[in-house]
Amino acid sequence: MRKNVSFSFGPIALINKIENKFNFFEIIFRGLGGKAKNLPESAKLFSYNKLAEYISINKIREIYPYELFEELGFNKTISDRSLYRNLERIGNNYKFLIENYQKFLKMNNLSSEEQFVDFSSSYFEGNNSELSALGYSRDNRPGKMQITWGISTGMNEIPTALTIQKGNVCDKKHFKFMLKTVKKVLDKNSLLIFDCGGNSRKNKEKIIELGFNYLTLKAKQKNTYREYINLFEQQTKIGFIINSRTYFCAKIKSGEECQYIFFSPDLKADQIKKKKKKFMKALAKGDKIISKINKGKPVGEHISRMGNILFKGEIQTSLSEIVNPFITGLEGYFILESSVDSKPQKILCLYKQRDKAEKLIRDMKEGSDLRPIRHWNKQVVIGYLLIVFLTNCLVKLTHFLSKNSVVKNLKLLKKFLNNLTITIIYQKNSLRNKVLSNFSEEIRHILGEKPPDIG
Repeated sequence: MRKNVSFSFGPIALINKIENKFNFFEIIFRGLGGKAKNLPESAKLFSYNKLAEYISINKIREIYPYELFEELGFNKTISDRSLYRNLERIGNNYKFLIENYQKFLKMNNLSSEEQFVDFSSSYFEGNNSELSALGYSRDNRPGKMQITWGISTGMNEIPTALTIQKGNVCDKKHFKFMLKTVKKVLDKNSLLIFDCGGNSRKNKEKIIELGFNYLTLKAKQKNTYREYINLFEQQTKIGFIINSRTYFCAKIKSGEECQYIFFSPDLKADQIKKKKKKFMKALAKGDKIISKINKGKPVGEHISRMGNILFKGEIQTSLSEIVNPFITGLEGYFILESSVDSKPQKILCLYKQRDKAEKLIRDMKEGSDLRPIRHWNKQVVIGYLLIVFLTNCLVKLTHFLSKNSVVKNLKLLKKFLNNLTITIIYQKNSLRNKVLSNFSEEIRHILGEKPPDIG
């Protein structure tokens, strides 16, 4: 007689809910034949793994029971080698699968006209990946090889696009690849909202050429901003309040583009407060160095071929009060550029919702345990990133259907999903019973009032 087993059923219930409603995996993997056996089932398993224990692929068969594989649609056991190959096949068919996903969005009218675009990076453990390179690290791991990737998500929080590039590709260059991807799913006159990282003249021209609109932040360069601040002081300004914070705006039209110059006294006060704190830390650090100088000790040391180089300081006394160098006079100001001529309050409200993209990136990194990446094969790395993306798409679709989800953060949501447990009890007459436990209030909000069908 087989042993009784228990495993987390929450991730399976979430996957089944979306599959039953939309035929999600069937549509995305439709058209893939040849040796791609059990590919949809493998994708479900990889997504389950991301929502559950998140273990290495070569440990999946060892840790997860066979009954879990049955719940996901496998008819027989699958080897570790086959799982690796299926992840590689997913990477090989990345463009095809993304196109199918975007067709799925169009079929179900899930693509919003307002799209929030953002970029991030994830680091590797190891240096042998073809896609790895040194670049600006969003993970604060500057010495690690990394890969850059971008996402686009709609106002309804449903992701629409994923792009993958080498680790040294900057946002402005990466934005070109994002445009090639989103143009296949967006309707004309859709609005792309992004920060100053992707803001360049060529990118904005390309957006207009494709029939879209843009809303972006102007990079905070001192000389340019001072010119706009002078214009701001000369223009008629509109005042309004958003989230208890006061804003004043002057709108300037230059050709087909509108510049919205904003100033917030509350924002200025916050920024000056932070810069004063930073200044006090710098002074405290300087006091320690002065103490060393007064004692005749070296303030620094560097190794050379001839021996140690000792740095000794000399104090240049200031005759006037020390001025905070971090305060530039630009505090409280920011400029939004857009091809849309609208009310400043509406423009600012749209840009403030850019945190939808930031939340998706956070869920992919922290909720889905994206980093660090331990795969090296190029296609496997792409497949791995695509699985993380699709897993988050499943979660966002579940939130979209539930409407009243009380737990939005994926890292926290996983705890409730994994508490929902199924126990399979084998009897002497070869029959088996399934018992569901820990169907919490949080799970009811996201999966529905009735417990999920366990067969």
